[in-house]
Amino acid sequence: MRGWLLDVHPISRDEVAVWMKRRDGRIEVEKIKWMPRIYVAGPFDKLVQLSKIISSKYELEFVEKNIHPRGSLETVLEVKVPFGERKKLAREVLDIGSYRFYNVFNVDLPSMQEFLYYYNLYPTAYIEYSRNTFKILDNVKDFHYDTSWIKIAYLDVKISPSNLLPSFHDKLTEVSLKIQGEEIVLDSSEEFILGELSRILDSLDIDVIITECGDSFLIPYLYYRSRVNNVKLKLGRLDCSPRLETVSKSYFSYGRVYHKFKGFKLRGRIHIDSSNSMLYQETGMDGVLEISRVCRIPIQDASRYTIGSCMSSLQYYEAYKLGILLPWIPCRENYMSGRHLNIADRGGLILDAKPEIYWNIGEIDFKSLYPMLMYRYNISGETINCECCRDNGIKIPELGYNICRRWRGVVPRAIELPLEKRLQYKKLCREADDPYLRYVYGRRADALKWILVTAFGYLGFRKAKFGSREAHLSVCALARDILLKTIKIVEESGFKVVHGLIDSLWIVKEDAVDDDYIKLVEMIEDRLKLPVSYEGRYKWIIFLKSKVNPFKPVNNRYFGALFNDTLKYRGIEARRRDTPLIVKKMQLQMLEKLSKADTLRELKEKALECLELYREYVKMIILGRASIQDLIITKSLSRHTGEYVNRVLHATAARKLESLGYMIEPGQSVRYVVTGGRWISATPPQLYRMGEYNTREYLKMLERAAETILEPIIGREKISSITLNM
Repeated sequence: MRGWLLDVHPISRDEVAVWMKRRDGRIEVEKIKWMPRIYVAGPFDKLVQLSKIISSKYELEFVEKNIHPRGSLETVLEVKVPFGERKKLAREVLDIGSYRFYNVFNVDLPSMQEFLYYYNLYPTAYIEYSRNTFKILDNVKDFHYDTSWIKIAYLDVKISPSNLLPSFHDKLTEVSLKIQGEEIVLDSSEEFILGELSRILDSLDIDVIITECGDSFLIPYLYYRSRVNNVKLKLGRLDCSPRLETVSKSYFSYGRVYHKFKGFKLRGRIHIDSSNSMLYQETGMDGVLEISRVCRIPIQDASRYTIGSCMSSLQYYEAYKLGILLPWIPCRENYMSGRHLNIADRGGLILDAKPEIYWNIGEIDFKSLYPMLMYRYNISGETINCECCRDNGIKIPELGYNICRRWRGVVPRAIELPLEKRLQYKKLCREADDPYLRYVYGRRADALKWILVTAFGYLGFRKAKFGSREAHLSVCALARDILLKTIKIVEESGFKVVHGLIDSLWIVKEDAVDDDYIKLVEMIEDRLKLPVSYEGRYKWIIFLKSKVNPFKPVNNRYFGALFNDTLKYRGIEARRRDTPLIVKKMQLQMLEKLSKADTLRELKEKALECLELYREYVKMIILGRASIQDLIITKSLSRHTGEYVNRVLHATAARKLESLGYMIEPGQSVRYVVTGGRWISATPPQLYRMGEYNTREYLKMLERAAETILEPIIGREKISSITLNM
């Protein structure tokens, strides 16, 4: 039997369902006997004792595995464990050994990922199945794989709320399914809607259901209403009795607090909650499928995982192929003197730009510099400061660390495929004539970019199984060295460096044209053997100063117009998630006007036109003409509402929602309007009345945004005068 692999999931303690879609559109499911494994290491006599204790309950085997990367094979005990019992058994084993004699491995390796590793499978692969064996008929390295066989439906509901906020007790009034540009609406009784929904999903053979807030409300709500109405609801291809309570958690990552809901996963059919999937929000279905394939993660899991978990799966797969076991809790003692830490922990190289207007500047950027250095220099936790290459290993500049020449590290092995595919997707995106293909290739490249960025961050993560602090510091040292060498090449070629930021340089040479910049990029690539991209040449670019210290620049706050008629802006209000739409619209219209200027005189003239634009937005606010969609502010909470000391607006909005019975956790976002006499309105849009907002607050936002764009060109006085005169 041949078909595309759609889904895998457990169906009993020792059985897995594998769903495939054949070329004729039929769905087939195969049930395969298989169980996850854990491995126990320790003195051989102790392993024999353990095997006698647990052999009556579990299937055991003595096997040869690598406990440490680059280590020799050791005899360990392999235990096949029913689904859901790995951690329980691991704790029992450690308890039997008094937490001294045994080490346990592969305990936290997700079971369905291990299943895919075991059979060397990946979702959407075209496979042939026969007698409990699989044959892959395509290649995970393919760039033009087929996904047209996947039928996608967008599911939404309308309910009759009895309160300001919807609840499970509110009646269902309508269900809509959008499929390939067409919409099916069910709007009769609840019993009819729920029964017909199941029938339509099966009759149209839908493979993927996409919802908004499906994990946090919609899916459990539908199942609850089906129980109330005594209707059998089947959203997947197999009957199941899902839990009705929602489960969620808050977590901290890369300086922000996030909140995720546990997924409501279907069987034989994929459910993706667009609001609970950062990967889907950033890269769409194309990005989710690419990550699922490359990282060998079931599609429903890949859509909900953090990028770090997806990237880790790549490393686990490489380790699995090499027979390397995954420690349950990595334990690496690491000692470093304060003097050495001060030398080593310096991050990336930054060259401050003087805050002003620059003309005819070119921007060059190393392609995936940090992952490329990890791959090229073989940087992984186990390759740094190895004993075998102490004298003849690759030396890290400034730090003096050595890198192994004999062993290819797990981390560079893992990032090879996403690096290769991302560079090729970028090339295909530039060369493709079909807009749809450019869109698909771009989404896939963006998804892989997230994987590569996270691969570097995880090198220094204390829980990373194949990282170390020294590995992380080594990449930073190499990046600084590369940027310094690049600056030297740039200056030897007669160019001047205006600004440098980690892996990017803004350079200028009087009367230089695109060809001059391109030849320079080719020279850098030839001498440093690293891929470099020419991002373009700016007609003008403005690097912004700090609002706290006007003599100090803010390195990643700038905006400019390129000669190819595109705008580029970073760090300004239009890029922020918490900026209301009315402010974003004004800033973007200003930038569009300014982009037409080719000289300083024209730039100042366009800035004066922008003042008039600013005046119109101020009038709109004062006269109460702004719509609620333009005024909504969306902000994320970093802590529980009771922990806020100051009266910040988003905490006030969250408290109002809590007073209405809605629980707000750290990492969740609140949407609110700053109102006239009551500070905050967190009520639904339909209860908002035109003009009922705090004029002063929104005028402040507009003024700050206008100052960001216009102050570097014409000064602050003219901007302030408009607000005072209105």
